[in-house]
Amino acid sequence: MANLDPLIRLNKFKLEEKQRVLSTLYADVQALEVHKSAILDSVESEKEVVNLNTQDITLMQGFLMYLQRSKGEVEIINNQISTLEIKITRAVDEMRESFGELKKVEITRDRRLEQTAKDNAKREDALFSEIALEIYRRSK
Repeated sequence: MANLDPLIRLNKFKLEEKQRVLSTLYADVQALEVHKSAILDSVESEKEVVNLNTQDITLMQGFLMYLQRSKGEVEIINNQISTLEIKITRAVDEMRESFGELKKVEITRDRRLEQTAKDNAKREDALFSEIALEIYRRSK
């Protein structure tokens, strides 16, 4: 029977790679969320300034343009987050498959080792029985 340890190491490496990709995707989503939050906070602070100076028309027009641009940026960020969430779903599925493959190989290896141990114990018992019979024959 072939040694399964190299296959297990390979599957572990693949699983770790998939985990690294997944963590990168999560970090990207987190960065986008932080950027989106910063934009929304900035809009709120600008809104407060505009509310204090309701008489200045140019300030209002500037704020409306800024608000439109900010909404566009937030929409782009939301689309990017949606795309990343789809990639995260795929990465999680791939990681689960990889983990399943790793477990299959590990279980197969463990069963083989267990069977080998049983076979060795049988051979050992047979050898000891043969030795005991030989000792018994010689003693008579």
